[in-house]
Amino acid sequence: MSARNSAKAIVLHEGKILVNRCISRFGEYYALPGGGQRTGEMLGETVKRELLEETGYSVVPMRLSGIYERISEGRKDGNNHKIYFIFLCKLASEEKRAPTETDRFQIGCEWISLRDAQRKNLFPRAIRDNLSGLTGHGETIFIGSEKDR
Repeated sequence: MSARNSAKAIVLHEGKILVNRCISRFGEYYALPGGGQRTGEMLGETVKRELLEETGYSVVPMRLSGIYERISEGRKDGNNHKIYFIFLCKLASEEKRAPTETDRFQIGCEWISLRDAQRKNLFPRAIRDNLSGLTGHGETIFIGSEKDR
């Protein structure tokens, strides 16, 4: 099993955060937009590409806010070990294009207040539980490791 890098974005605009709205057999949840790094691609490039594909927004990464690691045993897709690099980003422009490649369970994207994001089912929970640290500090924080069995 090899680890897969995933670049995620916290995009703040007018007091709101951009999230992907998703639904799976476990119900509705929210996730930060972003995804897997391609070979030869820098993480900053990954987050810009993924945001444009999933949400239609162009973003500018401002800083690396946090790192989170997750191992999920028994996944059939082979993505058992992920390392999330979470970037604080700003909109390059308010212009929105049509998304071209959404995540498997994604049904849309929306802007929600930071307060709502901390109360809603934002996945993974470690990100939800650390949103204030990820958005408020000038430092990169390690928000933990998690292993599902």
